[in-house]
Amino acid sequence: MDIERRNYEGIPKTGSPHFHAVRAGDLLFLAGATAKMTSAENGSMGDQTRVILDRMKKIVESEGGSLSDIVKITSYVTDLSQEAKAETQRVRLEFFGDDLPASTRVQVAGLDGPTLLIEIDAVAVISRE
Repeated sequence: MDIERRNYEGIPKTGSPHFHAVRAGDLLFLAGATAKMTSAENGSMGDQTRVILDRMKKIVESEGGSLSDIVKITSYVTDLSQEAKAETQRVRLEFFGDDLPASTRVQVAGLDGPTLLIEIDAVAVISRE
């Protein structure tokens, strides 16, 4: 099986030594993404979620898929309050509609910047046919 490691135009590189995504057969593994280096970096949990999901949408579409091909996401959050959870859920419904992926939410002590509130990684299944 071929393994392809990719960065995508229009998506900032983080400075960390990793790629935006790694493709292995029909599986696409999207690296953890934050709102770092975007206008939402200092925004709310919902603002940051929107930037991240928009970025993921661009990646899966450039691979010939859509957000409905994302089967699993993991969210790393600094705030587990009901308000923060509701913000992210509203944005996720905007992006995924009825095609919600399996999901895990984990609280972390911090992310790669003092104003970052959420990081999301994902797995998509996109046929190579």
